[in-house]
Amino acid sequence: MTRRPLLLAGALVLAIGCAPARVVDTLAPTPATGTRIRYAARPETARFTTARLVSLDADRMVFERFVPSTTGRRSEWVPGTLPTDSLVRLQVHIGKRDNAGRGALIGAGVGGALGLLCAAAGDHDALGAPSEGQCVVSGFFSGALVGLLIGALNRSDVWAPAALPVRPPEPENRQQLPGQPPVAGAHDPEPRP
Repeated sequence: MTRRPLLLAGALVLAIGCAPARVVDTLAPTPATGTRIRYAARPETARFTTARLVSLDADRMVFERFVPSTTGRRSEWVPGTLPTDSLVRLQVHIGKRDNAGRGALIGAGVGGALGLLCAAAGDHDALGAPSEGQCVVSGFFSGALVGLLIGALNRSDVWAPAALPVRPPEPENRQQLPGQPPVAGAHDPEPRP
């Protein structure tokens, strides 16, 4: 077996093993200042922007986004503000996880496929040549091992949805109008005789 298919398989495992961010179902508490967040806002509700939270209340969210330099200047944190009611989703960064299991599965699949190619194309009667079974088994296990190592080194972010703060309801004007029956819970401005 030549090295080119092995390198191709390794590159494929590496590319596929790069897992996207994972979002858990458990609701996170409202994020504190300095927390790493990502948000989706109207009108682009499917596009997340990653930032660092400065403040969050019922009216607005203040954040800082990291903008890397493309011209050789210093990279910087750029402040920004969004009205809270324009936010569609808010997620809090809660950690990282490795992808060893996923990498091992992908690697085993790619390695097994390459092992099958070796078994189908090889001259197995030559002295020292692996048998068809050895090709498949060694491809499977070496692919799984390479995938496991790549997946263990490739860590992806884990995010949890956070509740957005809501504005408290406006108090109702519960004063009695002239000629109307008394309103329950209304306070008379003057005591009655």
